[in-house]
Amino acid sequence: MAPRPRNHGSKDLPPNLYRKKDSRNGVIYYSYKDPVTGKFFGLGKDKALAVATAHAENQLLPAGPTLRERMERPAARPFSKWLAEYGRIIEEREIEDNTKRNLRMRIKRLDAEFGKHDINAITTIMIADYLGGMVKAGKSHMSRAMRSLLRDVFMEAMAAGWTAGNPVEVTKAAKVKVKRERLTLEVWRAIHARAGTDWLKRAMELALITGQRRDDIASMLFKDEQDGYLHVVQRKTKQRLRLSTSIGLQCIGLDLASVIKLCRDNVVSKHLVHHARTISKAKAGSPIMLDTISKKFAEARDAAVSAGEIVVSGSPPTFHEMRSLAARLHAAEGRNAQALLGHKSAKMTDLYKDSRGAEWIDVA
Repeated sequence: MAPRPRNHGSKDLPPNLYRKKDSRNGVIYYSYKDPVTGKFFGLGKDKALAVATAHAENQLLPAGPTLRERMERPAARPFSKWLAEYGRIIEEREIEDNTKRNLRMRIKRLDAEFGKHDINAITTIMIADYLGGMVKAGKSHMSRAMRSLLRDVFMEAMAAGWTAGNPVEVTKAAKVKVKRERLTLEVWRAIHARAGTDWLKRAMELALITGQRRDDIASMLFKDEQDGYLHVVQRKTKQRLRLSTSIGLQCIGLDLASVIKLCRDNVVSKHLVHHARTISKAKAGSPIMLDTISKKFAEARDAAVSAGEIVVSGSPPTFHEMRSLAARLHAAEGRNAQALLGHKSAKMTDLYKDSRGAEWIDVA
Protein backbone atom coordinates (compact mmCIF):
# COMPACT_ATOMS: atom_id res chain seq x y z
CA MET A 1 0.00 0.00 0.00
CA ALA A 2 1.36 3.43 -0.93
CA PRO A 3 2.35 5.69 1.97
CA ARG A 4 -0.11 8.39 2.95
CA PRO A 5 0.79 11.82 1.53
CA ARG A 6 2.30 14.25 4.02
CA ASN A 7 -0.02 17.02 5.15
CA HIS A 8 1.03 20.63 4.57
CA GLY A 9 -0.08 21.47 8.11
CA SER A 10 -1.61 19.83 11.20
CA LYS A 11 -4.22 17.15 10.51
CA ASP A 12 -7.37 19.09 11.43
CA LEU A 13 -6.10 22.52 10.30
CA PRO A 14 -6.04 24.29 6.91
CA PRO A 15 -2.97 23.67 4.71
CA ASN A 16 0.21 25.42 5.89
CA LEU A 17 -1.17 26.07 9.42
CA TYR A 18 0.70 24.41 12.28
CA ARG A 19 0.27 24.23 16.03
CA LYS A 20 2.73 23.57 18.77
CA LYS A 21 2.17 22.95 22.46
CA ASP A 22 4.39 24.84 24.87
CA SER A 23 5.74 22.21 27.24
CA ARG A 24 6.23 24.77 29.98
CA ASN A 25 2.62 25.90 30.38
CA GLY A 26 0.59 23.62 28.07
CA VAL A 27 -0.61 26.52 25.89
CA ILE A 28 -1.08 25.78 22.17
CA TYR A 29 0.36 28.31 19.72
CA TYR A 30 -0.33 28.51 15.97
CA SER A 31 2.01 29.44 13.10
CA TYR A 32 1.63 29.74 9.36
CA LYS A 33 4.34 28.43 6.96
CA ASP A 34 4.74 30.34 3.69
CA PRO A 35 5.04 27.50 1.12
CA VAL A 36 7.00 29.78 -1.25
CA THR A 37 9.73 30.99 1.15
CA GLY A 38 9.47 28.26 3.79
CA LYS A 39 9.33 30.87 6.58
CA PHE A 40 7.05 30.53 9.64
CA PHE A 41 4.90 33.36 10.98
CA GLY A 42 3.50 33.25 14.50
CA LEU A 43 -0.29 33.69 14.79
CA GLY A 44 -0.73 33.46 18.57
CA LYS A 45 -2.98 31.12 20.56
CA ASP A 46 -6.42 32.05 19.18
CA LYS A 47 -7.34 29.04 17.02
CA ALA A 48 -10.29 30.66 15.25
CA LEU A 49 -8.26 33.69 14.29
CA ALA A 50 -5.34 31.50 13.16
CA VAL A 51 -7.62 29.35 10.98
CA ALA A 52 -9.20 32.42 9.40
CA THR A 53 -5.80 33.93 8.72
CA ALA A 54 -4.52 30.69 7.16
CA HIS A 55 -7.55 30.45 4.87
CA ALA A 56 -7.05 34.06 3.76
CA GLU A 57 -3.33 33.54 3.08
CA ASN A 58 -3.93 30.31 1.14
CA GLN A 59 -6.36 32.17 -1.11
CA LEU A 60 -3.57 34.59 -2.05
CA LEU A 61 -1.13 31.86 -3.09
CA PRO A 62 -0.47 31.58 -6.87
CA ALA A 63 -2.35 28.73 -8.51
CA GLY A 64 -0.17 25.79 -9.47
CA PRO A 65 -0.14 24.33 -12.97
CA THR A 66 -2.94 21.96 -13.95
CA LEU A 67 -2.25 18.32 -14.75
CA ARG A 68 -2.57 19.06 -18.48
CA GLU A 69 -0.16 22.02 -18.19
CA ARG A 70 2.36 19.85 -16.37
CA MET A 71 2.06 17.16 -19.05
CA GLU A 72 2.43 19.67 -21.91
CA ARG A 73 5.24 21.67 -20.30
CA PRO A 74 8.49 21.20 -22.29
CA ALA A 75 11.39 19.54 -20.55
CA ALA A 76 13.79 21.95 -18.84
CA ARG A 77 16.80 22.76 -20.99
CA PRO A 78 19.54 24.36 -18.88
CA PHE A 79 21.55 26.98 -20.74
CA SER A 80 24.72 25.50 -19.23
CA LYS A 81 23.97 22.21 -20.99
CA TRP A 82 23.57 23.97 -24.32
CA LEU A 83 26.81 25.91 -23.77
CA ALA A 84 28.61 22.60 -23.39
CA GLU A 85 27.14 21.50 -26.71
CA TYR A 86 28.04 24.83 -28.30
CA GLY A 87 31.60 24.38 -27.06
CA ARG A 88 31.85 21.20 -29.12
CA ILE A 89 30.58 23.10 -32.17
CA ILE A 90 33.33 25.69 -31.69
CA GLU A 91 36.01 23.01 -31.49
CA GLU A 92 34.93 21.65 -34.88
CA ARG A 93 35.15 25.02 -36.61
CA GLU A 94 38.19 25.85 -38.70
CA ILE A 95 39.36 28.85 -36.75
CA GLU A 96 42.66 29.79 -35.16
CA ASP A 97 43.60 28.06 -31.90
CA ASN A 98 44.01 31.40 -30.16
CA THR A 99 40.48 32.37 -31.21
CA LYS A 100 39.12 29.09 -29.83
CA ARG A 101 40.94 29.73 -26.57
CA ASN A 102 39.35 33.18 -26.24
CA LEU A 103 35.91 31.75 -27.05
CA ARG A 104 36.27 29.08 -24.35
CA MET A 105 36.98 31.80 -21.79
CA ARG A 106 33.95 33.82 -22.90
CA ILE A 107 31.69 30.75 -22.86
CA LYS A 108 32.69 30.20 -19.22
CA ARG A 109 31.63 33.77 -18.45
CA LEU A 110 28.25 33.17 -20.09
CA ASP A 111 27.85 29.95 -18.12
CA ALA A 112 28.50 31.80 -14.87
CA GLU A 113 25.98 34.50 -15.79
CA PHE A 114 23.14 32.52 -17.42
CA GLY A 115 23.97 28.83 -17.01
CA LYS A 116 21.43 28.15 -14.26
CA HIS A 117 18.52 29.39 -16.41
CA ASP A 118 16.46 27.38 -18.84
CA ILE A 119 17.47 28.50 -22.33
CA ASN A 120 13.86 29.51 -23.06
CA ALA A 121 13.71 31.64 -19.90
CA ILE A 122 16.53 33.93 -20.99
CA THR A 123 14.95 37.16 -22.16
CA THR A 124 16.09 40.13 -24.21
CA ILE A 125 16.03 42.37 -21.16
CA MET A 126 18.33 39.97 -19.26
CA ILE A 127 20.83 40.08 -22.10
CA ALA A 128 20.49 43.85 -22.55
CA ASP A 129 21.19 44.38 -18.84
CA TYR A 130 24.23 42.08 -19.02
CA LEU A 131 25.70 43.82 -22.06
CA GLY A 132 24.80 47.26 -20.75
CA GLY A 133 26.66 46.57 -17.51
CA MET A 134 29.86 46.09 -19.46
CA VAL A 135 29.36 49.37 -21.30
CA LYS A 136 28.85 51.21 -18.00
CA ALA A 137 32.09 49.65 -16.73
CA GLY A 138 33.93 51.07 -19.75
CA LYS A 139 34.19 47.72 -21.54
CA SER A 140 32.40 48.49 -24.79
CA HIS A 141 34.71 46.27 -26.83
CA MET A 142 33.95 43.32 -24.55
CA SER A 143 30.21 44.09 -24.73
CA ARG A 144 30.31 43.90 -28.54
CA ALA A 145 32.31 40.67 -28.43
CA MET A 146 29.93 39.01 -25.95
CA ARG A 147 26.88 40.14 -27.93
CA SER A 148 28.34 38.59 -31.07
CA LEU A 149 29.03 35.37 -29.20
CA LEU A 150 25.57 35.26 -27.59
CA ARG A 151 23.93 35.86 -30.95
CA ASP A 152 25.78 32.91 -32.45
CA VAL A 153 25.05 30.74 -29.39
CA PHE A 154 21.31 31.24 -29.87
CA MET A 155 21.48 30.86 -33.65
CA GLU A 156 23.08 27.44 -33.21
CA ALA A 157 20.52 26.60 -30.51
CA MET A 158 17.70 27.41 -32.92
CA ALA A 159 19.28 25.24 -35.60
CA ALA A 160 19.49 22.37 -33.10
CA GLY A 161 15.87 22.78 -31.99
CA TRP A 162 16.68 23.89 -28.45
CA THR A 163 14.80 27.17 -28.75
CA ALA A 164 12.48 28.92 -31.17
CA GLY A 165 13.84 32.46 -31.02
CA ASN A 166 16.95 34.55 -30.59
CA PRO A 167 16.60 37.15 -27.81
CA VAL A 168 19.89 38.79 -28.83
CA GLU A 169 18.74 39.92 -32.27
CA VAL A 170 16.88 43.03 -31.14
CA THR A 171 19.61 44.23 -28.76
CA LYS A 172 21.92 46.97 -29.98
CA ALA A 173 25.67 46.55 -30.23
CA ALA A 174 27.65 48.94 -28.06
CA LYS A 175 29.19 51.87 -29.85
CA VAL A 176 32.96 51.75 -29.71
CA LYS A 177 35.06 54.84 -30.25
CA VAL A 178 38.29 53.90 -32.01
CA LYS A 179 41.15 55.35 -29.96
CA ARG A 180 44.24 53.77 -31.49
CA GLU A 181 46.09 56.05 -33.87
CA ARG A 182 46.74 55.05 -37.45
CA LEU A 183 50.31 54.54 -38.57
CA THR A 184 51.63 56.91 -41.24
CA LEU A 185 54.57 56.28 -43.55
CA GLU A 186 56.64 58.94 -41.77
CA VAL A 187 55.99 57.32 -38.39
CA TRP A 188 56.75 53.88 -39.86
CA ARG A 189 60.12 55.12 -41.13
CA ALA A 190 61.00 56.58 -37.74
CA ILE A 191 60.11 53.34 -35.93
CA HIS A 192 61.95 51.26 -38.55
CA ALA A 193 65.08 53.35 -38.01
CA ARG A 194 64.83 52.73 -34.25
CA ALA A 195 64.38 48.95 -34.60
CA GLY A 196 67.07 47.41 -32.41
CA THR A 197 67.30 44.10 -34.28
CA ASP A 198 67.49 43.08 -37.91
CA TRP A 199 64.61 40.65 -37.47
CA LEU A 200 62.30 43.50 -36.40
CA LYS A 201 63.28 45.49 -39.51
CA ARG A 202 62.51 42.45 -41.68
CA ALA A 203 59.20 41.86 -39.91
CA MET A 204 58.17 45.47 -40.46
CA GLU A 205 59.18 45.34 -44.14
CA LEU A 206 57.27 42.09 -44.70
CA ALA A 207 54.21 43.50 -42.92
CA LEU A 208 54.19 46.64 -45.05
CA ILE A 209 54.79 44.90 -48.38
CA THR A 210 52.52 41.88 -47.87
CA GLY A 211 49.84 43.47 -45.67
CA GLN A 212 49.64 40.31 -43.57
CA ARG A 213 48.94 39.95 -39.86
CA ARG A 214 51.56 39.52 -37.17
CA ASP A 215 50.78 35.79 -36.84
CA ASP A 216 51.27 35.24 -40.56
CA ILE A 217 54.53 37.21 -40.64
CA ALA A 218 55.94 35.09 -37.80
CA SER A 219 54.87 31.89 -39.59
CA MET A 220 56.45 32.64 -43.00
CA LEU A 221 58.98 30.01 -44.10
CA PHE A 222 61.67 30.12 -46.76
CA LYS A 223 60.16 26.99 -48.35
CA ASP A 224 56.91 28.93 -48.88
CA GLU A 225 58.63 30.84 -51.69
CA GLN A 226 58.05 28.83 -54.86
CA ASP A 227 58.20 29.78 -58.54
CA GLY A 228 58.26 33.50 -57.87
CA TYR A 229 55.44 33.45 -55.29
CA LEU A 230 55.26 33.47 -51.52
CA HIS A 231 52.48 31.13 -50.38
CA VAL A 232 50.53 32.29 -47.32
CA VAL A 233 47.67 30.53 -45.55
CA GLN A 234 46.24 33.10 -43.19
CA ARG A 235 45.96 31.64 -39.71
CA LYS A 236 42.88 33.65 -38.76
CA THR A 237 40.70 33.07 -41.83
CA LYS A 238 42.48 30.15 -43.57
CA GLN A 239 42.51 32.32 -46.72
CA ARG A 240 45.11 31.01 -49.19
CA LEU A 241 47.22 33.66 -50.95
CA ARG A 242 49.96 33.49 -53.55
CA LEU A 243 51.91 36.73 -53.31
CA SER A 244 54.17 37.52 -56.25
CA THR A 245 57.68 38.26 -55.01
CA SER A 246 57.73 41.14 -57.49
CA ILE A 247 55.21 43.02 -55.32
CA GLY A 248 56.83 46.05 -53.79
CA LEU A 249 56.32 49.60 -52.63
CA GLN A 250 58.02 52.45 -54.46
CA CYS A 251 57.70 54.66 -51.38
CA ILE A 252 60.17 52.51 -49.42
CA GLY A 253 62.15 51.23 -52.42
CA LEU A 254 61.71 47.54 -51.60
CA ASP A 255 59.98 44.53 -53.14
CA LEU A 256 59.13 41.18 -51.57
CA ALA A 257 61.98 39.30 -53.27
CA SER A 258 64.52 41.76 -51.88
CA VAL A 259 63.18 41.49 -48.34
CA ILE A 260 63.20 37.67 -48.47
CA LYS A 261 66.83 37.88 -49.58
CA LEU A 262 67.61 40.19 -46.64
CA CYS A 263 66.06 37.61 -44.30
CA ARG A 264 68.83 35.15 -45.21
CA ASP A 265 71.80 35.55 -42.91
CA ASN A 266 74.56 33.42 -41.43
CA VAL A 267 72.08 31.49 -39.26
CA VAL A 268 70.37 28.36 -40.53
CA SER A 269 66.61 28.80 -40.08
CA LYS A 270 63.35 27.73 -41.68
CA HIS A 271 61.72 31.04 -40.74
CA LEU A 272 62.01 34.34 -42.58
CA VAL A 273 61.83 36.21 -39.27
CA HIS A 274 64.11 34.50 -36.74
CA HIS A 275 66.60 35.00 -33.95
CA ALA A 276 70.09 35.70 -35.24
CA ARG A 277 71.71 34.54 -31.98
CA THR A 278 70.80 32.51 -28.93
CA ILE A 279 69.12 34.61 -26.25
CA SER A 280 68.09 32.88 -23.03
CA LYS A 281 65.81 29.98 -24.08
CA ALA A 282 65.46 31.23 -27.66
CA LYS A 283 68.00 29.52 -29.87
CA ALA A 284 69.56 31.07 -32.96
CA GLY A 285 67.34 30.34 -35.95
CA SER A 286 64.19 29.84 -33.88
CA PRO A 287 61.04 31.85 -34.74
CA ILE A 288 60.13 35.02 -32.87
CA MET A 289 57.30 34.78 -30.36
CA LEU A 290 54.28 36.96 -31.14
CA ASP A 291 54.49 38.83 -27.84
CA THR A 292 58.16 39.56 -28.51
CA ILE A 293 57.31 41.08 -31.90
CA SER A 294 54.75 43.39 -30.30
CA LYS A 295 57.05 44.26 -27.41
CA LYS A 296 60.06 45.13 -29.56
CA PHE A 297 57.91 47.16 -31.96
CA ALA A 298 56.52 49.13 -29.00
CA GLU A 299 60.05 49.73 -27.68
CA ALA A 300 61.19 51.11 -31.05
CA ARG A 301 58.07 53.27 -31.29
CA ASP A 302 58.52 54.65 -27.78
CA ALA A 303 62.19 55.35 -28.46
CA ALA A 304 61.19 57.43 -31.50
CA VAL A 305 58.65 59.31 -29.36
CA SER A 306 61.22 60.01 -26.64
CA ALA A 307 63.66 61.33 -29.25
CA GLY A 308 61.01 63.71 -30.53
CA GLU A 309 60.99 62.06 -33.95
CA ILE A 310 57.28 61.27 -33.81
CA VAL A 311 54.34 62.61 -31.83
CA VAL A 312 51.60 60.37 -30.41
CA SER A 313 48.54 62.20 -29.15
CA GLY A 314 46.20 59.30 -28.37
CA SER A 315 46.69 55.54 -28.05
CA PRO A 316 49.97 54.71 -29.85
CA PRO A 317 49.83 52.57 -33.02
CA THR A 318 50.63 48.87 -32.66
CA PHE A 319 52.29 46.39 -35.03
CA HIS A 320 48.87 45.50 -36.45
CA GLU A 321 48.46 49.06 -37.77
CA MET A 322 50.95 48.23 -40.52
CA ARG A 323 48.16 46.20 -42.13
CA SER A 324 46.11 49.39 -42.50
CA LEU A 325 49.11 51.36 -43.75
CA ALA A 326 49.87 48.62 -46.29
CA ALA A 327 46.29 48.80 -47.61
CA ARG A 328 46.55 52.57 -48.06
CA LEU A 329 50.01 52.55 -49.65
CA HIS A 330 49.26 49.74 -52.10
CA ALA A 331 45.93 51.33 -53.06
CA ALA A 332 47.75 54.63 -53.68
CA GLU A 333 50.14 52.82 -56.02
CA GLY A 334 47.25 51.24 -57.90
CA ARG A 335 47.11 47.73 -56.46
CA ASN A 336 44.13 45.71 -55.26
CA ALA A 337 44.33 46.12 -51.48
CA GLN A 338 41.37 43.78 -50.88
CA ALA A 339 43.09 40.86 -52.64
CA LEU A 340 46.38 41.57 -50.85
CA LEU A 341 44.83 41.61 -47.40
CA GLY A 342 42.70 38.53 -48.15
CA HIS A 343 39.40 40.20 -47.31
CA LYS A 344 36.16 38.69 -48.61
CA SER A 345 34.40 42.05 -48.65
CA ALA A 346 35.43 45.45 -49.94
CA LYS A 347 33.69 46.98 -46.90
CA MET A 348 36.26 45.46 -44.56
CA THR A 349 39.13 46.69 -46.74
CA ASP A 350 37.63 50.19 -46.70
CA LEU A 351 37.84 50.16 -42.90
CA TYR A 352 41.56 49.42 -43.12
CA LYS A 353 42.07 52.09 -45.78
CA ASP A 354 40.49 54.73 -43.54
CA SER A 355 43.36 56.80 -42.13
CA ARG A 356 41.12 58.23 -39.35
CA GLY A 357 42.46 61.70 -40.11
CA ALA A 358 46.10 60.70 -39.65
CA GLU A 359 47.13 61.74 -43.17
CA TRP A 360 46.92 65.03 -45.05
CA ILE A 361 44.61 65.34 -48.04
CA ASP A 362 46.15 67.19 -51.00
CA VAL A 363 43.89 69.68 -52.73
CA ALA A 364 45.34 71.15 -55.94
